[in-house]
Amino acid sequence: MDSEEINFSYGHIVTAGAGSSGEVSLLTVTAAKKLTVKQVKVHFPAGSQYYLQVALLRGAEQVVPNGGYIVGDDNVITVECNQEYLSGEDVKVWYSNTDAANPHSCYVLVEGVRE
Repeated sequence: MDSEEINFSYGHIVTAGAGSSGEVSLLTVTAAKKLTVKQVKVHFPAGSQYYLQVALLRGAEQVVPNGGYIVGDDNVITVECNQEYLSGEDVKVWYSNTDAANPHSCYVLVEGVRE
């Protein structure tokens, strides 16, 4: 990937309560602009133990990864992509915490080109 073309990044901590799932909006694309997400990085802290599952959405459609979900423990998962979001669209993260006893968090960084 040509990192010089990246002109936009946005980070967000996603926290899921014990046994919870849902969606969180990271950002809304500015009016009259377009955002092409080129890379998604997800940092799972030590102790995540693969309980927290996440995926990037465009509307109701899962776009990263193409299927399944991203999980980890004490690592950073990087997924390169080419997902376009138009003016007014929300960039969302779906999450599911499969640990019924403890909350878990991860840091999601979205990088791309805003036009």
